[in-house]
Amino acid sequence: MTDKGMTMQGLGAMAVGILGIIVIFTIIPIVGNELDAAVTMPAGSDWNASENADLPTGVSLWTSLGGILKVGAIVIVIAGFLRTLQGLRS
Repeated sequence: MTDKGMTMQGLGAMAVGILGIIVIFTIIPIVGNELDAAVTMPAGSDWNASENADLPTGVSLWTSLGGILKVGAIVIVIAGFLRTLQGLRS
């Protein structure tokens, strides 16, 4: 049996994955904002961002992880494209 490259199921799975990444990039900042606003920290607490400037924020964490997610998505799309081209060749 010869390899036919990317199938319709593979293309569909890739489309669902890309849609999932779009949803993640849309929903996560909203959820993070709600979590930040959900609890007020008392004065003197180590977790109070106004008193402890070294605390990691959700924005900084999401900025660093978001870039990794984008690179992963680009690699997957390129791999699917190359797999499709491989199927056209045979």
